[in-house]
Amino acid sequence: MEKKQVRDYMTHDVISVEAGETIGDVIRLIRTTRHDGFPVVRRNKVVGYISARDIIGEHPLTTVDQKMSRHPIKATSDLTITEVARRIFRSGIQKLPVVDESNALIGIVSNVDVIRSQIERVTPEKVFNFMSTLHTLYGVNTHLKRGTVPIKDIQPTQSCVYQDELEGRMYELKMHLAEPVIAVSFRDRLILVDGHHRAVAAQRLSLPELDAYVVSIDADIELGLEKTAHSMGIYSLADVKVDDSPEHSLVGPTHPGLIPSEKKLVSEYMTINVFSVPVSGTVKDVIRLIRETTHDGFPVVDEASKVVGFIAARDIVGAAAIDSVASKMEKVLLKIYPDSGMTDVARKMFRFCIQKLPVINHHDQLIGIITNADVIRSQIEKVTPEKVFDYIQTLKTLYGVQPVLSSGMVPVSRLMPTQSKVYMDELDGRSYEITKGLAEPLIVVRRQGKLILIDGHHRAVAANRMRLKELDAYIIDIKLEEELGIEKTARNMHLRTLSDVQVLDESRCAFLA
Repeated sequence: MEKKQVRDYMTHDVISVEAGETIGDVIRLIRTTRHDGFPVVRRNKVVGYISARDIIGEHPLTTVDQKMSRHPIKATSDLTITEVARRIFRSGIQKLPVVDESNALIGIVSNVDVIRSQIERVTPEKVFNFMSTLHTLYGVNTHLKRGTVPIKDIQPTQSCVYQDELEGRMYELKMHLAEPVIAVSFRDRLILVDGHHRAVAAQRLSLPELDAYVVSIDADIELGLEKTAHSMGIYSLADVKVDDSPEHSLVGPTHPGLIPSEKKLVSEYMTINVFSVPVSGTVKDVIRLIRETTHDGFPVVDEASKVVGFIAARDIVGAAAIDSVASKMEKVLLKIYPDSGMTDVARKMFRFCIQKLPVINHHDQLIGIITNADVIRSQIEKVTPEKVFDYIQTLKTLYGVQPVLSSGMVPVSRLMPTQSKVYMDELDGRSYEITKGLAEPLIVVRRQGKLILIDGHHRAVAANRMRLKELDAYIIDIKLEEELGIEKTARNMHLRTLSDVQVLDESRCAFLA
């Protein structure tokens, strides 16, 4: 079960508006808070949601309940962050009011909170690719185990971390939400490969140890990233610099050859046909575009298609139609290139609380846009080491077996599903990622020749529809004669092949348990 829940990331002190208040009240609230929307309540019960886009051009004396969106999608505090991500992605909304059993407002969770939960995540790709690279570069055998490592023994390999991200990792450590670090252990050395923000945060919190995936090596060698770190005078966590500048390059490993670069790039997720407004335009032009497209903001470009600003609905509420775009826009300082990684996009969006980033070429010309919904799409149904190792531990506990983990290709036609439903909108996303070579591996249990699909049903059904023969997977082999509980449940639901899985074509549907 996923441990990251809404209660761990939601904002508790929520600014809301009463249904009987006026549009003028909302305009004043937008200007004073810089938020772009608010839950609407009546006696603290959520009855709607109103955004800047809803009130563009409306009379200030119009009441909120006349223009609000009714029946908003909501969340409960025990909902998982992954389920929130799916709901935000499917519906295209940016914030979910959090309610209790009586529909009373207790918080709000946003797409920025979802992005915060995804930053600096450990993936099986990182762990297994690192082990494979060690074998290729040094010809050594590696062994993987999960455990804790003493903070004082950690030797870092990265020269700098960033204050804003450090604060996020400290919060997650306090809430027991932090991902494990990746460390290499041999002889008397413990080399930190991935997770420097977590490690520095743990040291600041005076924690004695940190959860880790430990890769043991059966040879006494000096790694290239050790040499690089030592050449920069980095021997302990105390040597790692903390940068508190508001704009900075994003963290990369000291020895990038050992941690392969991220394969999910902006170019794979960005929207190419972008609506933009000229810097010479007026507020009237922006209002027209908002109503025609239902978008809530646009890049502002000059005559040469260079990005000079961004204008959102909240920037023009209460403005006169003849006001110039140049006088109302925010000047754009942050942009992104198509070959940037999606993790870098996530970090920038989180650090600077922005919803959209213009994508530019090397002439600073607008060629696309990337949104936090795109970031969320790139993270949905992501395989984590937690899923793999937690399931292995469950098998050990329930059946007394010793599972063996490997990675490889599995035939799609032989996969036995254990989930009865998938959703068309998410299926489209998985099909796109498979086509682009971006799909995460499945998790499969192999028992007596059967391939039991544990995780990755959208990917598997998408591959089946595309008539693909094989998919990449983490394969857990077990020697067990008795049927697994998950197999029995699937059999009772008449799930034998991927063709038995129902595809729901609903944009706003119940989410997977």
